[in-house]
Amino acid sequence: MAKISRVLGLVSSCAGLIATAGCTFDGVNSIPLPGNAVAGSGYTVTVELADAQNLVGNSPVKANNVTVGNIQRIENDGWHAKLTLAIVDDVVLPGNIGAKLSQTSVLGSQYIELSVPPTEKPTGRLAHGAVIPLARTGQYASVEEVLSALSLVLNGAGLQQVRTITGELDDAVGGREESIHSLIGNLNRFVGGLDAQRDDITRAIDSMDRLGAELAQQSTVIDRGITSIQPALDVLRGQEGKLTQMLAAVGQFGDKATGILHDSKIDLQANLANLAPTLQQLAAAGNDLPEALKIALTIPFPVTTADRGIRGDYLNLFLTLDISPQTIANKVIPSIPHNFGGLTARQAVDPLIAPAAPGNPANPDNGGPR
Repeated sequence: MAKISRVLGLVSSCAGLIATAGCTFDGVNSIPLPGNAVAGSGYTVTVELADAQNLVGNSPVKANNVTVGNIQRIENDGWHAKLTLAIVDDVVLPGNIGAKLSQTSVLGSQYIELSVPPTEKPTGRLAHGAVIPLARTGQYASVEEVLSALSLVLNGAGLQQVRTITGELDDAVGGREESIHSLIGNLNRFVGGLDAQRDDITRAIDSMDRLGAELAQQSTVIDRGITSIQPALDVLRGQEGKLTQMLAAVGQFGDKATGILHDSKIDLQANLANLAPTLQQLAAAGNDLPEALKIALTIPFPVTTADRGIRGDYLNLFLTLDISPQTIANKVIPSIPHNFGGLTARQAVDPLIAPAAPGNPANPDNGGPR
């Protein structure tokens, strides 16, 4: 009975100590280990970790290989783990610090390593209640991952397939390096052209979208049009044989025309060459030909004076009549036939055509003098 009383007293004392310290019992890992407890009050930091692996509570927290705290609690937060770290109060850490899940050795225990990313400079100070998000946390390769990768290498696994693929690529590329280089250059220019016309492509896609919307609104009209065109398609289907014959005849005509043009090519070239001087002379005539046509097509009144010569229902005529003795003796009298044939004054003749009229002795065709 005395031993039982002493045991109960010891349990009561431990319970009192735990209650006084304000701690909760959550398994053996909730009891601080000797040399691993945070002295004083310290401050807590929350770390979000994608995979806690085999990490347990009371595991150390290190910075620059120096233990600065321990892990108080590990919880699930959706699909990732949430750790609560207890950091020694007098340890000053940068505010942009990150966290990684590390391991002391291949078969050693795991711990959390706090460090600033190599691409950043330490800034600020890590405060109580700070949260290190998933974006700033990571992990080193675990023992399981290392062993599985080693097993993959030692057992061959997909290396033989990689070797086969490499050999086939070497056979395909061998001797075609210049073509592949030019292909890459062409692809680069093609992609560059697409990038330069990105706005035009976007505008074209938007235009196609508007066209599609308009066609969707006009679907009834389009359906009616398709229905209306069906009889015409039936007629074309019925005339399919004749259309085929017509196209075949057009093809034969094209063949004949091609043959004729081919056979007459030399003559056509010669005719064009002979036509060149005529065209050159026409070009040399310049403005003289159009000016001459103005008069030739409007004899006896040039087109430039027709509005002054003909006014309404009368005609203005300016006539110069030459009845001088020289004109009568040299032009009028010689035009009169020598043999009047009994012509009287009333039987007047046209002095312009009388010398060439049939029956005139002066006409060479009638045996007159030439």
